[in-house]
Amino acid sequence: MKTHTAVLHIKNKEPKSVASLGGRVHTSMVAHKETFPDPDPTIEVFGKEIERLYTVIKEKDGSKIKNQTIIDQTNVVYAMLKSQLGYTNKVAGGDKSIILLSGFDCNSEPIPHEIPGKALIKRVEDGNTVCSAKIYVEPLAEADRYKVEITTSTDPDSWETILDFGVLNKIEIRNLTRGKETYIRVTGGNRHGWGIASEPVAFIPR
Repeated sequence: MKTHTAVLHIKNKEPKSVASLGGRVHTSMVAHKETFPDPDPTIEVFGKEIERLYTVIKEKDGSKIKNQTIIDQTNVVYAMLKSQLGYTNKVAGGDKSIILLSGFDCNSEPIPHEIPGKALIKRVEDGNTVCSAKIYVEPLAEADRYKVEITTSTDPDSWETILDFGVLNKIEIRNLTRGKETYIRVTGGNRHGWGIASEPVAFIPR
């Protein structure tokens, strides 16, 4: 699978370039609030720091104090841009059109990323509470999250997701039905997508 990423096309922290990019990203995110609802930092805080950078640049008088103030504020906005870059890539999930809505540039060529392979459940044991199950899974190199689905039916459309961001050392599901045979399957995933589900394993909660 190939995806795009947002990038910072600023080779150095030149104050006007940082202010310009910051202003562009801020304006774009304001215009597309439905796509970027929770930027980090908030759009209000981000906007105030960009405005402050423009102000100190205009007030430049050649003095060391003013020059240092500009450098310090440039670093503040640059750090915020890096945070917004990470947020944008998280929201976009590799989608070029969403990245471009943010005001950031997009890498010119998509980058190949591996989606995890087929998951393997090693064993299932009673969990720490009544009617729970602890699931042991063979680690997948490309996976940073695991999805757990269950069913008590043979209907292939009856699978229900009950955990969609589990980690290997904490895959435990609860509130199962006592004494009822439950089928469990696990799928490994990352920010680029989900892999292939494991073969189902039967378990009877106690």
